[in-house]
Amino acid sequence: MVAIPQKVLDLIADPASVKAFTTVSADGQPHSIVAGTIIAPAPDMMAIGKVLMKTSEQNIAANNKGAFLITKGMESYEVVVTFKASVDSGELFDAMNKNLEAIHLHASAVFLFDVVAVRDESAGPTAGTVIA
Repeated sequence: MVAIPQKVLDLIADPASVKAFTTVSADGQPHSIVAGTIIAPAPDMMAIGKVLMKTSEQNIAANNKGAFLITKGMESYEVVVTFKASVDSGELFDAMNKNLEAIHLHASAVFLFDVVAVRDESAGPTAGTVIA
């Protein structure tokens, strides 16, 4: 596992950033979604609330790898992950659902991922550079 750099953590926490999650099916078909429940509860961990995620959940079961893309303006980072666990109780789960109440949604679980690598995907000469 690696730690997400602070500048990337700050972008993940920024409500104005766009956050996407990509998984791959057993037969190699990529699937990407935009999700407002994407968070980094620790520098070496990413999480996403399980809300309307049928295809993503199937892909995680078939291939425990994924990637989060966090973008705002010209700044963009890819966080490569492996599936760690699914939790349906506890402090993180409760906090996720408290935030979702405002938009009348509910997560049935929170998927947790270990961070494997972080890449700078910003529009510029550093694009593709591994930063963690």
